Amino acid sequence: MKLIPAYLFCFVLIIGIGCKKWVKEEPLSDGTLDAFFKSKYDADAAIAGMYGGFQQAMYGESQFNNRYTYWGEGRSDNMERQAQYASGESTEMHYNSLTSNNKFADWTPLYVVIGRANMNLEKFPLINTIAPPADQLTQATLNSYMAQCYAMRAVCYYYIARVWGDAPIRTTPYLQIVANPEGPRKPVDSVLALSISDLRAAYNLTVKGAKPTVWYIGEGAIAATMADIFMWKHEYDSAIVWLKNVWKAKSPTGTTYNAAGVTTSGSGGALGDLEVTGNWKTIFTNPSAVKETIWTLHWDVTANGCPCMAGVSKSNNNTPLRMYEFIFKGPYLGNWVKSTTDVRPKQTFDVFQSNWDRGLKWYGPSGFVTPSGTYLTNTEAGNVATVDANVYLPMYRLADMYLLYAEALNKKGDRANALKYLNVVHQRAGNSAYILTQVNTEPMMEDTILVERQKELFAEGKRWFDLVRTDHVLQVMDPVLKQRQNLAGADTVGFGGDKRKYLWPLHRNVLNANSQLVQNPPYGG
Repeated sequence: MKLIPAYLFCFVLIIGIGCKKWVKEEPLSDGTLDAFFKSKYDADAAIAGMYGGFQQAMYGESQFNNRYTYWGEGRSDNMERQAQYASGESTEMHYNSLTSNNKFADWTPLYVVIGRANMNLEKFPLINTIAPPADQLTQATLNSYMAQCYAMRAVCYYYIARVWGDAPIRTTPYLQIVANPEGPRKPVDSVLALSISDLRAAYNLTVKGAKPTVWYIGEGAIAATMADIFMWKHEYDSAIVWLKNVWKAKSPTGTTYNAAGVTTSGSGGALGDLEVTGNWKTIFTNPSAVKETIWTLHWDVTANGCPCMAGVSKSNNNTPLRMYEFIFKGPYLGNWVKSTTDVRPKQTFDVFQSNWDRGLKWYGPSGFVTPSGTYLTNTEAGNVATVDANVYLPMYRLADMYLLYAEALNKKGDRANALKYLNVVHQRAGNSAYILTQVNTEPMMEDTILVERQKELFAEGKRWFDLVRTDHVLQVMDPVLKQRQNLAGADTVGFGGDKRKYLWPLHRNVLNANSQLVQNPPYGG
């Protein structure tokens, strides 16, 4: 989310209280709300508050609290704790020993955003019944705002479903002091069904073929989220339908994402649809200028301060997370970090740092390495590392969608076209194409796609969810955890066979705030 003007923060704070209490806080009275939602300016502020809440949830409220990384990367083979500076949270993830005291087990920030979306959906349609003509919302703006609120609520519930499973569902705001904030958890299928319903509503309200603003949820982002959910549910036909809807949408440069791929399954998918190899870095440093961006979060350092994210910060600043040691040193992931052909490693992490704890992906070309791969001197790099910079976190981009499409096509038995879409991403990175004999079975193709996603989307909050979606957690993480346990002199039990641990526990504060909640087994209290 871009800069929220200072005069809006008072309003944002007020509506935020009304939403946050769904989990933890006191209800908001009718009287307070009567002062708001009376003009298009109030609607602008409310939209800013909703996006601001989601931005804060993903980046965190303070140093090293970036949930984007902890939820999507921290438990995977991309990251490990940095022992010297490890927090209790990163240590629990490192050994797969999560507890209900882990602060990242708290879903409150997502329910705050859901609460804001609920309030907006309730109040926005009423503004024009109150506001004078000059202060009313146009129908186009109302439709757009309603669509974004439906979509944001869907995104938050989708995160909740993937991280915790069953969850309370609320689709209306709290407007009365006597309203009961407690409620039971609903089955995860119901949570996902709500996300799908909300996304359909959002898609129907959204203008098709418009050039998007990448900081907001538009046509492409709605379709991408829907495709992601159907992939999570293993409903590949539906996922393909929505991936084709992504292909129809416009990029921020005004091009269509994949015009040739919108009809026959497997058609389209050209290297020219993606940014060129030499421009790969710009996807992360200037996303609004590239044709691959679908939806990106914007942390404005001037407005919001240092993002200071664990595991992906540009300075080696005592982060509790860092790149997995054996990816950095090899041979894990095929010595990828030392590749002389693949352009991605040296633009993702500082491959020369002895502590493998300095991220580059979000920084540059004024950072450590230019798009063409030219390194700064150690002195120059040290100077850059001390300067705060804006950070743009991709939620969805085209290479991500191409690899999901390859996965779906493989599941449908179309390995030839799965290979085509896999190779578009693989070759763009500077690598030689795979041939079909290398990936001529469904498991071989799936494993290869997952490795490509690991490299292409490294640190983009995808890896853990990829492992869970494809049921690769035990296959991948069991040997990693045994290695960690062995190095620590502990019993080498690995991940264990309990798939219930794919989910996080509910935080103790969440349980205390709602007496109707039951902890995820096998976690305690």
